[in-house]
Amino acid sequence: MIAVELRLGEIVAERRRVHVLTAGFSSPNGRAFLMPLIVHREALRDLGISIHIFENYSAAVADCDILVVDSKFHSRRWARESEAVLAEYAGFQQRVGKVILADILDSTGFDHVRQLPYVTLHCKAQLLRNRRAYLQPFYAHRPFADYYRGIIPGLDDCPAWSEPIAREGDLEKMTVGWNSALADYSWLGPYRMAAYQRIRVSALVRFPVSFYPSDVPRSKPISCRIGTTYKNRAVAYQRQEIVRRLSGRIDVGKVSRRRYLGELRQSKIALSPFGLGEITLRDFEIFLAGAALLKPDMSSIETWPDLYRDGETMVAHKWDLSDLDGKIDWLLSNESSRRQIAKVGQLQYRQYLSGPQAGVLFAEHFNGIVRKCEALAA
Repeated sequence: MIAVELRLGEIVAERRRVHVLTAGFSSPNGRAFLMPLIVHREALRDLGISIHIFENYSAAVADCDILVVDSKFHSRRWARESEAVLAEYAGFQQRVGKVILADILDSTGFDHVRQLPYVTLHCKAQLLRNRRAYLQPFYAHRPFADYYRGIIPGLDDCPAWSEPIAREGDLEKMTVGWNSALADYSWLGPYRMAAYQRIRVSALVRFPVSFYPSDVPRSKPISCRIGTTYKNRAVAYQRQEIVRRLSGRIDVGKVSRRRYLGELRQSKIALSPFGLGEITLRDFEIFLAGAALLKPDMSSIETWPDLYRDGETMVAHKWDLSDLDGKIDWLLSNESSRRQIAKVGQLQYRQYLSGPQAGVLFAEHFNGIVRKCEALAA
């Protein structure tokens, strides 16, 4: 049911009621998924979209034009109750007719093949530009782990392969949502966002407006405070190899959050390797701190907002790390280029996070997702 709102005898906008069924602010990805929907409610309303968020299932959830289901809502039940969960998706599709699965997992890997027949649209935070790659399985459920499987000597076979998409036509259901950039990664941000899960005070949900200047003198050449402990060797390989190469050059050990953020503000370059996914929260802490982001090549990945443009907003190195030392040396020896890249990266992040048009940019992107869902359901 699409309502039409009238004002002074003119059609203003088609009013679409969008309900969101979510696990809430219980995880960093969940917070980044929900925050723009909350902060930009008015901008969405201006485009005829009303948002209502549910953290528990009730009959009212399905009383809408479009239902968005956060992938984490069923994550605890999936392993042991997959058939029951699929039945719920089938029920959503039957009652609502237009269902969007919002996949907020970290990587471009695809873990929701079995839900595809029961949803209208699969909206993922980041996708491979080559959608046909999803017709094949990925080692450890991740394209980059699949890549490193081929170059790690003596790697044991891992049974954890992703399930490929069986029907090529289902690739049409895949679209890009928004990535984890849209959250509060300031010093107090994680604490405010976690507090909102317990105390629903609207003042806690806000994007940072304070960015550390990118063009100030910086005393530390490189920062790379990263964890390297992952269950799968192919997932851990990139970080472990980067730490091995830098360990004689800089201190890579973990420190307190206050010291870590202070170090980023004094660093010219900050490395941000892949973690559980290609996009990590560290990317955005680096943009806030005004350092130049050095990251593995992201050109195969489509995401929104697109903050990963090599030579413009960040600098990319190859996945095999063969040019890592050369990229570090180039950035450190080309001060004006480094500062320009850091400046543009920070400006682009500010534009989408808390700039004067941030609400409009998000609302237009979300409206595009809604329109695609409506087109597929027609």
